[in-house]
Amino acid sequence: MNFPLNAFHQLGLDTSLLVSLLVGIGFGAFLEQGGFGSSKVLAGIFYGRDWRVLKVMFTAIVTAMVGLYGCAGLGWVAMDQIAFKSTYLVPQVVGGLLLGIGFVTAGYCPGTSVVGMVSGKLDALVVMVGVILGIGVFEEGFSLWGGFYESNYMGEPTLQSWLGVPAGVVVLGVALIAIGAFSAVEYFERGKSLAALRPWIARVGSAVACAGLLGMAFQIAGPGEARAMTAEGNAQNVPELQPLELAAWIVEGRVDFTVLDLRESGAQPALLGALPMTPASLLDLRQRPAFSKERRFVVVDDHDAGLAAEVAAALLRGGYEASTLAGGAQAFAAQVLAPAARDSRAAAYRILVSGESPFGGAAPAPSAAPTKAPPQRQKKKSTGCS
Repeated sequence: MNFPLNAFHQLGLDTSLLVSLLVGIGFGAFLEQGGFGSSKVLAGIFYGRDWRVLKVMFTAIVTAMVGLYGCAGLGWVAMDQIAFKSTYLVPQVVGGLLLGIGFVTAGYCPGTSVVGMVSGKLDALVVMVGVILGIGVFEEGFSLWGGFYESNYMGEPTLQSWLGVPAGVVVLGVALIAIGAFSAVEYFERGKSLAALRPWIARVGSAVACAGLLGMAFQIAGPGEARAMTAEGNAQNVPELQPLELAAWIVEGRVDFTVLDLRESGAQPALLGALPMTPASLLDLRQRPAFSKERRFVVVDDHDAGLAAEVAAALLRGGYEASTLAGGAQAFAAQVLAPAARDSRAAAYRILVSGESPFGGAAPAPSAAPTKAPPQRQKKKSTGCS
């Protein structure tokens, strides 16, 4: 087993999808056993009658958080290789409110509606049909609200980066919040005084606090958050390739590199042989293509305003050789494509773009298609049963 763990690199996409399917089946089975296949149980939390949702979800959050950051502190998991969903603050707040209204009305969320449907619940089947129809309406009308959907972009912030504190402090803080929530729920459910709950609070509090402190100890005593995919992990230290050097590579016909163009489709100036890509498809390991580690990648943005460096840094952390184009596509246009650019590499690239040979003389004409038709194969005579 190699560390840090990375399922997509170690297992491959097909095996990872199979593992995800098996985990999903197991997760659904546990949800059903916990009563999450019933709309009465799920809606009960909104009316203060059933607190199983809070207990299960908070337990899952604390367990996963302590385990994940503990493994990161030991160097077993590369946290910077885990894909986080980007934050679009206002659209996601609105979406959360809409989801909450649907949750209260139907008694299911999208995941639990699948569990209920598999369990034979008719109301879950109706909710699932509504989910599918809602997805279709959203997709077809995306041109109307797509601008709002992609507004208020904040990147991928985390609580520790937002608060400016170590990850262990956040782990311990969330664990303490869980203790308070469990204690309050137990009080409401049993109707007992808080004094009667002290033994239970002491047991749960000790266990969760020890887990939180253990996570902090891993962070302090361990090798730190695993980042050893490559030494270059900081976007500030990403190497740059000069436009004239890239022009020379293209003119020479080198096949050991690929230009990744992050600009919108049809953006000018166009770069010969560039592969159009979106930043999300390169930053998210679930979407990133299976690139060859033997190639070098040159990431191009319009002005190289930081996005290209962020993507190149992510590729470097993934073990690829990557750099940005210094100054972006605009610098390439000024230093290579402009008629005033006198460098021989720029002149050769312009000649190549015009369709002529950069090494002198006209480009060879494409070979003419053969005029002689290929021989026709003789059909075999039928012999009856053959």
